[in-house]
Amino acid sequence: MRRSLFSVSSFVVAALGAPTAALAALLPSQSRQVTGTLTQVSPYSFLVQTAGTPTGVIAALTRAADRIAASDYPYVWGGGHAQAGIASLGERGPGHNGRRRGFDCSGSVAAVLAGAGLWPAGAGVPNDAGVIAYLRQRHEIAPGAGSGAGSVTLYDQPGVHIFMNINGRFFGTSDGGGGGDRRGGPGWLDDGAADAHNRRFRRYHLLPSVLKATTDAGFTLAFQFGRNVSLSANLPTDTRVRVVYRTTGQGTMVAQAVTPIGLRIAAGTVTAVAPDGSSVTIHRVSGPILTLPASGQLAQELSSGQVVVGDSVSVTYLISPQPTMLSLTVTAPPPPTTTTPPPTTTTPPPTTTTLTTTTPTTTTPTTTSPTTTSPTTTTPTATATSAAYGGGQSGLGSSGSTGGSGV
Repeated sequence: MRRSLFSVSSFVVAALGAPTAALAALLPSQSRQVTGTLTQVSPYSFLVQTAGTPTGVIAALTRAADRIAASDYPYVWGGGHAQAGIASLGERGPGHNGRRRGFDCSGSVAAVLAGAGLWPAGAGVPNDAGVIAYLRQRHEIAPGAGSGAGSVTLYDQPGVHIFMNINGRFFGTSDGGGGGDRRGGPGWLDDGAADAHNRRFRRYHLLPSVLKATTDAGFTLAFQFGRNVSLSANLPTDTRVRVVYRTTGQGTMVAQAVTPIGLRIAAGTVTAVAPDGSSVTIHRVSGPILTLPASGQLAQELSSGQVVVGDSVSVTYLISPQPTMLSLTVTAPPPPTTTTPPPTTTTPPPTTTTLTTTTPTTTTPTTTSPTTTSPTTTTPTATATSAAYGGGQSGLGSSGSTGGSGV
């Protein structure tokens, strides 16, 4: 019996604990891996911020510009504005066809800034004037062009166009010199940069205090979900993940597997469930008692009684960046409770036996006195014989006595 309440990607669970060599054997050919921090999740895609090595800001800006130029993105109106550093389909306008992804001028400048930690990774990007306003608000730029080696300058014609110079090299979608990417996309512009001398462009330089700092900002990478790949709705941002992906002919990176780093599995018996489903406590088969918070759909399932005390369960969870339960599967219901009625001891009421004393009856023998029959003396009477036969019956009497009354 198994009731899976909520789960992460099937590949995530299958790959848990697999060593790198074993994991590589599972990967499709021509796949790549990258490790980073999950920063955003949408129904169809997610963003991962890779970790960079500590380096100077100018070096980080140069590295970010190199990476964008090497990708040969086309110019797309509104491209790169949805999420800083991520090429996008853009909006109806120059270069837009609803299928290809690219950058426009302010989208490409913000992507380079994000690569050095000067723009929030994955955040939206306003127009050129909004980019300048953001940097001024953070006191990272000041009016005027930078001078000499080790300087960075932004050139902005408000509402029209923006590009930049990094340590003496111009970068953007155009600088008025006619050079750059053949499709109009972002790249290094080694063509004289005519617009750098155009008075319609305002110049701003990054402050020395900003340029002298170091940054460990990496790159923000956007992935589309591949077939049968998904992320748990409970997976928090800031979770470190390992992504296996492939790149399509259109430059889209498609995730084939996503594994949260530090994913754990535990089995045990449920000892408590919060009434509102916000947590569950498990007595693990091995190890201390584990209490995990629950949220979203998992909390709803718990509060509806899908899990009860006594259930045997298996859970997948994370400890970092915060304790998070990703899935819970009931592997067996609680054992049936056998109620043995306590033995009933019936104490019979005490029986009081009243002994009846029978007094023996003494039978006094009856002494019968013998009846003494006195002999009857008959005195002969001198009567005639006839009188004796004729008068003799009535002379006997009804009483039976022998003595009659006579005639």
